[in-house]
Amino acid sequence: MQIEKLEILRSIAEMAYVIAKADKGLSAEERIAFNKIIVDELSYDSWAAQSRFDLLDEVIQPSIETAYNQAIHDLRKHKEHLTGDLRSTAIRVVERVAQACSGTHEIEAFIIDRFKKDLQHL
Repeated sequence: MQIEKLEILRSIAEMAYVIAKADKGLSAEERIAFNKIIVDELSYDSWAAQSRFDLLDEVIQPSIETAYNQAIHDLRKHKEHLTGDLRSTAIRVVERVAQACSGTHEIEAFIIDRFKKDLQHL
């Protein structure tokens, strides 16, 4: 796998982390949901996103704003490799993570809308 694609997949995981943490913090149920969703969306490449999500959750524990900004920075850095399929996957992942536990909350919907706009401007 190219390093650029690896970084994009890690950024998708970082954005999913932001969504999962946004409403009431990150629950075990949301971790499990993320892992199922990411395997479904990325198949064999899911390990890259899973490892980033775990690192954020267990070690780094950034604020949602810090994690969001880092994800956008990395996506911008590798935008020439951010295909339409990867953009669609990123949006599907964050929307599915938001829906996975108790439906999409207002703050999650706000972040998803912001993410979609930011993706358009990369």
